[in-house]
Amino acid sequence: MKVSVEEREGLFRALRVEVEGDLVKRALDEVYNYLKEHAQVEGFRKGKAPLWLIRARYKEYIQEEVGKAVANTTLQQAIQESRLTPVADIFLESVSLEEVVPRLTYTVSFEVAPTFELREVEGLEVEIPKVEFNEELVKKRIEEIREKHAVWEPVEREIREGDLVVLEYEVEDKESGEKDAGETSAIVGAKIFREEIEKELLGKKEGDELELDDITLYDMEGKPAGKAKIRLKVKGVKEKVLPELNDEFAKESGLGETWQSAEEKIRQEVKESVEKLRENLITDAVAKKLVELHEFQVPQTLLSREVSSLVERRASQLAYMGIDTKYLDYRAMAQELLPQALFNVKLRFILDKYALEKGIQATEEEIDKKIEELAHVYQRTKEEITEFLQRENLYGVLVDDIKREKALRDIISKAVVKEKEETKDENT
Repeated sequence: MKVSVEEREGLFRALRVEVEGDLVKRALDEVYNYLKEHAQVEGFRKGKAPLWLIRARYKEYIQEEVGKAVANTTLQQAIQESRLTPVADIFLESVSLEEVVPRLTYTVSFEVAPTFELREVEGLEVEIPKVEFNEELVKKRIEEIREKHAVWEPVEREIREGDLVVLEYEVEDKESGEKDAGETSAIVGAKIFREEIEKELLGKKEGDELELDDITLYDMEGKPAGKAKIRLKVKGVKEKVLPELNDEFAKESGLGETWQSAEEKIRQEVKESVEKLRENLITDAVAKKLVELHEFQVPQTLLSREVSSLVERRASQLAYMGIDTKYLDYRAMAQELLPQALFNVKLRFILDKYALEKGIQATEEEIDKKIEELAHVYQRTKEEITEFLQRENLYGVLVDDIKREKALRDIISKAVVKEKEETKDENT
């Protein structure tokens, strides 16, 4: 077996693998035996067509199937000989078969991990807002609780940003003429509706109808998926109404018998959560600093996969809220989430490198604890979660995540944290 490496754009590499001899001959024989038994050739009964005719009729199929068989058998060894490590998908690009020799040459491409020097990350200096208990935090928490218990009341006026709008829609595929209709709702300004729709909705009232033509639809990966005509009718307009802070609200929200007792309970909870808030600020500041310190390319296949994961998670959240996700602007969503995806991928590589250099490993106890946590979240047994992780080849992902968490905690434990007093702008 001969293996050669070709550098491609960015982090892509191509392996050209040449294999000849018995392995190729056995793969050829298997494909020919299958075709002789199953191939349908006009003018011949099944299994009776001559080999030369099968070879001519199924030339591309033979080459493809022999290529797959040989690649499946030899690829891992070829990768080891190349001393490269794919970080994501491996693409079979081309196959060339010489039957007389017999010899098969195939080319695969994949991305490798970026090479970079780990900067001095022990003793990182980070700055966070000074976190201490104050009444502003209590007020903020009270507003969060009010938002959580807000109700949407119908209004008879023009649509404004922040309103919940109920729409009846009909979408017509301009190519096939196929139509889809239904009802959906979302908050205007929350970037759930497409930008074109939100712009048209502002100023409209209940009962108004609007039509948008030649609208590009996108799939989950943000790729164009055809053109459509969209007809909308405003079925309802609602505005958010926050509950009043009184004894009745205290009882309904389960905070206490009186608002006075509820407020005291909230104040105590805020006091207890201050340290957790500080820890979260430090974690975010350290992670941001790590990414800022390191400049390197990230594998585009991993980045694309991370964007898709974030988009899918956002779409699931919207579906849980009762939003019809079929006609979301996935392209705009992907563009919005791209910076976060890039941050996530870069941080993982940095933490992986730190863990490797420091010899950080995941212990059996830590793995067992993480599986227990997953079992609790998904209401499954530990055995079921373990079997799932192994079946889906996710056990290694779990181990890597644990090592990254330990690496980040280790860096945080050595960080120098400066707390900055927040100053209020006297002009505001």
